[in-house]
Amino acid sequence: MATDCKYFAIFGDVHGHFRLMFQLCRHWQLKHQVHLDGILLCGDIGFFPNITGLDKATKRYAKRDPEELGFALYLGPSATHGVHRDKQLQTTLLGDAEDLNTVRCPAIFCHGNHEDFEALSQTVGNQTLAPVDFYRRIYFLQSGEITELAGLRIAALGGAKERENTPAEPCLGPYVDPDAASRLLGQSFDVLLTHCGPSGATGEGSDLIQIVIEECQPWYHFYGHHRAPIPSCRIGRTQCYWHNDVNFQKVRGEYQGPPEPGCMGLLCWRGPEDHHYELVDGEWFRSITRNTWRHG
Repeated sequence: MATDCKYFAIFGDVHGHFRLMFQLCRHWQLKHQVHLDGILLCGDIGFFPNITGLDKATKRYAKRDPEELGFALYLGPSATHGVHRDKQLQTTLLGDAEDLNTVRCPAIFCHGNHEDFEALSQTVGNQTLAPVDFYRRIYFLQSGEITELAGLRIAALGGAKERENTPAEPCLGPYVDPDAASRLLGQSFDVLLTHCGPSGATGEGSDLIQIVIEECQPWYHFYGHHRAPIPSCRIGRTQCYWHNDVNFQKVRGEYQGPPEPGCMGLLCWRGPEDHHYELVDGEWFRSITRNTWRHG
C-alpha cells in the first residue's frame, strides 16, 4: 500500500455489530500491512447505551441477533463494570499502537433513525464532536457540522428522509434536520457522511441531502439506511456510494457469513486531487465467517 496515503474504512449501518466491524478493520490492516487512519460510519450504529432504551425495531431484531445489543454490552456503561467486556475487543482497541492487530484510529459517525436520541443528546451536549463509548474511540459528529481527520474534511447530516411540511426538530431526532442542512450550504468539505441517500440516487432519498450535495460538491458522499442495494452515482463531481449493513450473511436462517457484500468500503486519500475509493472485497474478506472472524 502507498505510504503517503491516508486510509479510511467506511461502513454502513452497524446496528450494534461493533465487534465484527473492528475485526474487519483488524483483518484489513493485517492483509495490507498498514494501519487505518480513520473509520466513518453512516448512522444507525445502534447507540443504545442502556438496553431499557431500545426502540421497537431494535428489540425485535435483537431477539434473533443478540449482537444488535453490542453497544450496551461491550462499549456502553455496563462495560465499565467488566461484566460483559470482551477482552479481545479491548486488546484490538488498546493494544500496542505499532501492532497491526491494534485498530488505533477513531471512528466518526452521524446519527441514523434508530438510536437512543435522548441518551445521545445527554452524552454529547452541545459539542460538535464527542466520544460516546467506554473506550473513547467512537465519536459523534453533530448534523450540520464539519470536522477534520487526518487531512480529510468530513461533514455530517444524520437521520432518515425528512418529513414533508415538518419544521426542524428542536433537538436530535430520527429525520434529516433542515436547519442542519442549511448550516452546511456554502461550506467546503471533502466527504458528506449521511444515513439516508439523496433523492437523486433513490426514490426513497432525501431532497435536503440532494441540495447539500449539489451546492457543496464534496468529493464523496457515503450513506447506508436503505435495505436494497443502490448503484453508485455521480451528482456533479460528487461520487455517491451506498453501504450495506454490518453483519454476516444468513446461511439456512443463521448469521454465519461471510460478511454482507458492500458493508465496507476503503478510501485512500492523498489530497483533493489524488484519492481513490473502492468496496472491500476479495478472498480474505469472503473467507471470514462467524467461526473465524475473531482469529487469524
